[in-house]
Amino acid sequence: MKKFSFPGDTAFVQVPARPCKVLGQVKTKVTYQSVDFEHEDDQLCRNYYNKAVIDLVDRAKAVGADAVINIRSVVFYEDGTSETFKTPECSDDGEEGEVLAVATAVKWLPPPVPAN
Repeated sequence: MKKFSFPGDTAFVQVPARPCKVLGQVKTKVTYQSVDFEHEDDQLCRNYYNKAVIDLVDRAKAVGADAVINIRSVVFYEDGTSETFKTPECSDDGEEGEVLAVATAVKWLPPPVPAN
């Protein structure tokens, strides 16, 4: 398994208290082999969630963004409904796992100048 690290300098689960301009939404999907006897399911999910977040940042930068905020995992259920989570959540059919992720692409604005 190739290890992926969360890009903490350009990806934020929460909305930082830094002024920014919203450019739009970015989405990604990462699939991975879930049959791995050396790693637990939650380890695999977190690792490939990190890969999904890296992909979100890359997609955002491709449209001129500096970072992504409001990162969410997305899970679709059999009844057609979906739910978003602030934590890594993955689907697994027994052979292949999947991470769906969505975030908001932003461009950082200069800090406000204090009034004298």
